[in-house]
Amino acid sequence: MAVSNLTRNLRDGELVIKDNGLAGALTVLLDEGDLTWTQRQNTIEVKDRGSIAKGHTRSGDDESVSISFTAKWTQLLGAAINAADPLQLYETLTFHPNAGLGSTSAVGEQQTLTFEFTILDPAGVASEKVVFEKVYRESLSMSEGDDTNLISFTGKAFQTAPTISRL
Repeated sequence: MAVSNLTRNLRDGELVIKDNGLAGALTVLLDEGDLTWTQRQNTIEVKDRGSIAKGHTRSGDDESVSISFTAKWTQLLGAAINAADPLQLYETLTFHPNAGLGSTSAVGEQQTLTFEFTILDPAGVASEKVVFEKVYRESLSMSEGDDTNLISFTGKAFQTAPTISRL
């Protein structure tokens, strides 16, 4: 079994955002190195006449995976203005009507994308891919800074946990 004890950092990761195949894929440079996801487990506490000691716990409803990241941006629109230009992060995450994106969800459902986060092992023995299916946007914030402009995404993947595989 291949195991690496080398800690990964932002140089080792790459986030690729995919639609249903119409527009292709967009590779996000995570210069800030802050891709975060949270898996939650909902538990129901059943108390016996108010007592935890005499009660028990049960599994609650499934919870979607929360995901967020921040990236630097140079422009907001590309392919939506000129088909020869590359897709930009903002137009991808907002499903700009002129960008030619297709949702990974069924027609009539909330528009979603697939996020694939690849983490390369510096030692070359235990690289991994983390896939988030049916990712939908909850918030999108743009900020202007002295050195760089940032775009911050917060959303959820409509699954209880990402799919993690060894490459």
